[in-house]
Amino acid sequence: TQQIRQVSTLARLSKLSPYLLVCFCLAFLGMFTLLGIYAHPSSDDFCLAAGINREGLFTNLRKHYIEWSGRYSANALYAIYPLIFGLFEGYKFIPPLLLISLISACAFFLSSLFRINITAPAVLVSSFIFVTLFVAGMMSTASGLYWMAGALTYQSANILLLVALALMIRLLDQQQQSKPDFSTFSLLLIVIIMAMGTNETSMLAILTVLVVVCILQQHSGMAKIKPWLFILSIAMICFAIVFFSPGNAIRAADFPLRHDLSRSLAGSLMVGAKILGSWLSSPLLLASSVLAPYAVFAMYRDSKVTFTVSKPLIAILLGCTLAIPVCMQFPAWLAMGGWPPARTIDAIYFVFLISWFLTLGAITLFFVQRKSQSSAVWHHHSAAIIFLSASVVFTLSGIYNKNSQLAWDDLMHHARPFHEYMTARYQLIAYAQLNQKASLIVPDYHRQYPRSIYFNDIMHNSRHWRNVCYADYFGLQRIKRDRF
Repeated sequence: TQQIRQVSTLARLSKLSPYLLVCFCLAFLGMFTLLGIYAHPSSDDFCLAAGINREGLFTNLRKHYIEWSGRYSANALYAIYPLIFGLFEGYKFIPPLLLISLISACAFFLSSLFRINITAPAVLVSSFIFVTLFVAGMMSTASGLYWMAGALTYQSANILLLVALALMIRLLDQQQQSKPDFSTFSLLLIVIIMAMGTNETSMLAILTVLVVVCILQQHSGMAKIKPWLFILSIAMICFAIVFFSPGNAIRAADFPLRHDLSRSLAGSLMVGAKILGSWLSSPLLLASSVLAPYAVFAMYRDSKVTFTVSKPLIAILLGCTLAIPVCMQFPAWLAMGGWPPARTIDAIYFVFLISWFLTLGAITLFFVQRKSQSSAVWHHHSAAIIFLSASVVFTLSGIYNKNSQLAWDDLMHHARPFHEYMTARYQLIAYAQLNQKASLIVPDYHRQYPRSIYFNDIMHNSRHWRNVCYADYFGLQRIKRDRF
């Protein structure tokens, strides 16, 4: 009787655990959402906003393309967003908008992969865990979630990457079933055009997937491969628009060690191996990797799709996954001659996570398809114990995660004083504008910056480019921080 009671308790806890995991993920992501209330525009934001005020939207975007960056869709989103939501007010909306969009895109991808409802419990739980794992593993939440340029550029790329992969799966399914696919094809084409103009990491990932699909479809007949060749051609044109932007050459001139092939190869291998080791040793990733087969089985059980998984396929997926940190760093090393910025590493981490869990999913399906009575295996009490243990480890690791601890510390101690300091500065600027003062010295900040949300600020030198942009936006001739 006692044994039956223990099994019954385990069963109840196993059913309850996914909902508790979602509650933890909501609390974790909610903390980063609340921090957005205290975030403020950085110097780059004032540069773009001042340029748009002075030259107009389209003229400034053209100038940005010619003089700085070829990321046409990211540049447009970055320029248009503050016009809609406001430069200052819009900052608090960036984290929730991006996090909700990431979760939704992940759910759309999983529902497309398994052909199940987007609101299926396993889909939603997996999406929350995936986004939580990504945020917890970011090198810099400040540049990836709160700095407008970085957040909109890199997270929009991640969102569009997931949506593009989902639409590719849907288009392949429709072709296989000989169903009308023009609407899916058109939507995929639009998403591809937008995604290719966000950042180089997402651009390379999408191009790679499209090439693989075209190779796999070459024996399916011209009618089926033709849409993919057209999409690939458009993607290559978009690649050329980004790659041959005059602004890339101008920006690259700031990196004296660029285009050093041997240095780039060595640096990519060294740093790639280092960050791969740190990712694979993360307790959060290990715990979520143990949870992944349960989610895959739950989605597969409700799915009508039949997957054919072989050992060579698993080997290819695993090899590609482990190569991602090295291969996707190489373009940045070649362009800059040094470590890519944290936001680029975070973009590579996102692609790595997708590939990692696809590999785990393939391994799971490989064993599920070869086990008779596999359903009984997953409902065995030992499986419940493993699931509960992994859930506890995931939760505890999330609580004691570096980003989590830093965000909590900032939320409790550092974010509000910084917000009050910046609000007082804006009042000083408004007073200077009212009294037609051309120059302004604002007090320095003597407390600890909230590192989760703080990216950069004006300097003590009024001629620094950050200060020039700041002064230009507010209609001042000079502004700087006091040294004392």
